Amino acid sequence: MGVVFISIAGADEGSYTNTIMRPDRETRLRWIRSYERAPLVRMDEKLKLRMPLRGSLSLLGYLKYTPAERDQAYCENCWAWVGTGVMGIALDIEEAVFDRLSVQFISSCNMAMHCCEGGWLSDLTSFYASEGYAIPWSNSNASWQDGDGNCNVLCDVISVSPNYSIASITPVSILTHGVGQAQAIANIKNVLNQNRAVFFGFFMGTLEDWIDFRSFWNTKTEDAVWDFDPSCGKPYTSAGGGHAVLCVGYNDNDPNNAYWVMLNSWGTTASRPNGIFRVDMDVDYDCADSTGAYNLYWQTLDVDFYIEKEVHYVEPSGSCGGNTPCYLAIQEAINAAGSRATIKIADGRYYEDLTLSSPKVLTLQGGWDRAFTTRTSNTTINSLTISSGTVTVEYLMFQ
Repeated sequence: MGVVFISIAGADEGSYTNTIMRPDRETRLRWIRSYERAPLVRMDEKLKLRMPLRGSLSLLGYLKYTPAERDQAYCENCWAWVGTGVMGIALDIEEAVFDRLSVQFISSCNMAMHCCEGGWLSDLTSFYASEGYAIPWSNSNASWQDGDGNCNVLCDVISVSPNYSIASITPVSILTHGVGQAQAIANIKNVLNQNRAVFFGFFMGTLEDWIDFRSFWNTKTEDAVWDFDPSCGKPYTSAGGGHAVLCVGYNDNDPNNAYWVMLNSWGTTASRPNGIFRVDMDVDYDCADSTGAYNLYWQTLDVDFYIEKEVHYVEPSGSCGGNTPCYLAIQEAINAAGSRATIKIADGRYYEDLTLSSPKVLTLQGGWDRAFTTRTSNTTINSLTISSGTVTVEYLMFQ
């Protein structure tokens, strides 16, 4: 496989690197077979009954990302950006952990592939099933650094602490082929309404189609809609290639302008400050090249995180019934807590003005007795100020 990019200069747009994957025939067929062999995603039967015929949905607020930094540049690992995005949204939905996950981790540490090699969702799940955890972008050497297409960061220099344990991870396919347009749309919407982002991989077989798509990306605004139908039925030439993007929502309030919302990994342009674009919802989901190979593929992840919360204790005498770590003041426990923790606080009055100014997810449990066996009362503090992070309070009063 090779990397292909193109620089398009516009009057006000400058030059852009829009890398796609160029798999050989055998590799492309392997990716397609992995889609076909994956189990089908579970459809939520209750959602089928209560989802409105028309509406809109966005999962983008569950994904922590910086648009300009979400740029694969000369690297053809779009699949890793998309899969990591699916995982990031799942982490927030499942565990209330809003954190940016590292793409550099899989680029540097996946010994089965070159750092910038093209791949598919199954390649991502193989890596994470083996590693057993994902890591934050903010870890040492875990930010994206391979944008020049080279392997710039050795695996052993990336800090893997803290990390988010993965109990299980499996690619699952969304049935869109051979079921008709209405059912394909309903299936994708069902998954998105389960608060699960979608991996959308697509192929186009001619240079002309890719030039058109890059021009669309670089010169149009984020409310422009891309239609894949003109690429259907064409031969898959030596200039053909594939790309993957993250489907984070939809809007079909206007039946004449229904679309999917896609987050790309090509950074931003002057007209795309959020790094997103729209895809026509009313496309031919059986779109295929001249050999009959499908062009459009929709998948997601069955991923379960296992995140054990730290537990800290606060009690004025400093004994905490023998539980550790034990603190005299609530603020001390907040400062000492990791990214995700429960702080159990003995009942009584604490003359503290609490602050949280880091991206931690904390639960403050007041009202515990001095042995921390039961909660029968409340804990009272002066105030709580949150400038960053999330706090859940239980049996905690303000006075």
